[in-house]
Amino acid sequence: MADEYWEMLGDPYYATRILEVSELPETAMKSQLWLDINATVTQIVLPSNLEDDEDLEDHYKVMMLEDDHMGQPTESFDYHDKLEIDLLMDDRSTSSILATISNELSKSIHVPSQDLRCVAATIVHDASRSLVGRVCSSGGRGLRVHMEACIKIDAIVEDVAADDEVQPAFVPASKSAIEKLERVRVETAGVCCSVCIAEIAVGSEGRGLPCSHVYHEACIVEWLEKSHFCPLCRFSLPA
Repeated sequence: MADEYWEMLGDPYYATRILEVSELPETAMKSQLWLDINATVTQIVLPSNLEDDEDLEDHYKVMMLEDDHMGQPTESFDYHDKLEIDLLMDDRSTSSILATISNELSKSIHVPSQDLRCVAATIVHDASRSLVGRVCSSGGRGLRVHMEACIKIDAIVEDVAADDEVQPAFVPASKSAIEKLERVRVETAGVCCSVCIAEIAVGSEGRGLPCSHVYHEACIVEWLEKSHFCPLCRFSLPA
């Protein structure tokens, strides 16, 4: 798979943690991100009797949330890499840094860069937050943020024949549970809606689930009308 890209199913699962923040030499004025990447790609075989790509995607999501074994994992591949990226640069916008991280992740994991935009946004957000107040106290010299990113991805490899009675099963959240979702004003950059894989604009209002994950209102309402699980952590809302 070194020269190919995985066809990713669903959203990537990812988690980041800061390992260390240290000062760079006095001549280094730009802060850097030193990123350890640990990624696992699992091949998933899904039934061939699903009608189109949207049906396939919906079946996969419900399969994962409800522990349905109609899609079977076959083999897993582990990827490990290190990236060094200038994090704070006067001549580069946040979108440019996001594109750089997405592209570098793409090369390391062999997944299209657009599928990793949310991962990149979280990395930038967490790394930038760790620098708040420290750049000034360091006397203007650059800092190095050493971060670890753990990423898990499912990828389709082929379709197999399945029993004709196999159908995607959906259990939507109750109407009252959807109506009770908290309205959350987004105050920091890098908050990503994992349903549409797009960043939520700073200053706009999203909807938060009890598990604290925030989404665009239209996105999460449409999702919960099909499934009562949080798209990220599987928190279950009343059905």
